[in-house]
Amino acid sequence: MNRLTRALRWFIWDRFNLHSDAANAQDIIDSFRKGVDIKGTNLWILIFAIFIASIGLNVNSTAVIIGAMLISPLMGPIMGFGLGIAINDFQLVKRAIRNLSVAAVISIATSTIYFLVSPISDAQSELLARTQPTVYDVLIALFGGLAGVVAGTRKEKSNVIPGVAIATALMPPLCTAGYGIANGQWTFFIGAFYLFVINSVFIGLSTLLIVRFLKFPAVRYINQKERIRVRNSIMVVTMLTLIPSIYFAYRVVQKNIFQKNALRFIEREMVFDNAQLLRHKVDPSLKKINLVYVGSFVPDSVIGLKKEKLAAYQLQGASLEVRQTGITDSLRIDMLRNAITINKSTATEQEKNLEKVALLEKELMKYREQDLAQAAIVKEANALLPQITAIAVEPTLLRRVDGKTDSTTLVLVALNKRLTNGESAQLENWLKARLQTNNVEINTQIKN
Repeated sequence: MNRLTRALRWFIWDRFNLHSDAANAQDIIDSFRKGVDIKGTNLWILIFAIFIASIGLNVNSTAVIIGAMLISPLMGPIMGFGLGIAINDFQLVKRAIRNLSVAAVISIATSTIYFLVSPISDAQSELLARTQPTVYDVLIALFGGLAGVVAGTRKEKSNVIPGVAIATALMPPLCTAGYGIANGQWTFFIGAFYLFVINSVFIGLSTLLIVRFLKFPAVRYINQKERIRVRNSIMVVTMLTLIPSIYFAYRVVQKNIFQKNALRFIEREMVFDNAQLLRHKVDPSLKKINLVYVGSFVPDSVIGLKKEKLAAYQLQGASLEVRQTGITDSLRIDMLRNAITINKSTATEQEKNLEKVALLEKELMKYREQDLAQAAIVKEANALLPQITAIAVEPTLLRRVDGKTDSTTLVLVALNKRLTNGESAQLENWLKARLQTNNVEINTQIKN
């Protein structure tokens, strides 16, 4: 058993050992120190990279944005900041903060100038993606930073650092912050700058963790009181950065849940035989579902019953707005054009398309007849009882608890004055005779 335990420990140590191929600690420290300063060549490279990234965000080009991130020198001062805290070199910490602050200010100023003169002012998807950071961005920065620091402490350098620069995305948030200033979109500025802070803090934290793990020699030793003060400061900064991102992540998850539930509700409940869903829009932020139908009129009473089912799909408090429109001549023409995609290569294809056109014309004729019939019923009903201002008629099925169905006709009647009992009976008898059915469900609404 002891032999097995020793073998397992050796296997784990051999596989996960970070000390075996690590470079000399002093060489690593010197290398990190050199990357802290952003001046001269590094500063010009930063400015050029900011212009490239701003253009990429402006034209929504992912490839251009990635190229800008690859040449950015922003990782140097961030990793120098983490190294300085880890080895108690507070002069290095101050230098890193000073250089990072200068780089951030110059980057935001450069991107602001670009977006002020750019003729394209619309916020593209690549730009919008940097305005709402979440806890997932924290995890990307932390694990990306860990990968970058581990790679930076090896004897043989790899291509990990460029990958970390792409994954953690330090430059695009600063460019987005500049866009926010140039266009007066302060929510963009706050969200993007917060994302930059997240990346900076957690890349620095990951540097601190790896350097402490590798036991780099400290520049000076501090007493217990100062050590506790430094540790508490790190914890406070980390928590202040982390907590808002958790809240934003919660909001993103809630929006996704609302979106999925709303689409499930539309697919299962908002399907009608003679009315086609033309367009739908789900707004998770305002908890609104907007639907546009074309075809036969769906009675308000039916829509009201559907609204009562929102709670069954975890959509409590959501508003359902339904707009209905008849089939216009222009829409009929568009529908015919969409149906006529005739491939002249074979007669069979032509026959199939002609059949589609015939079916579509038949449907259009049915809709036209229904529209004419309802228009006639409204006029006759108003002549019979002047209180009637509008009528909607919809044949439907009533589903009983035992699973059986009864066919009926729902009639929604809009009134400007309440009907007497005699007038209600008169209306019911007239509708049964006019619609040639004894199964009529009448709902009246007083509308001034």
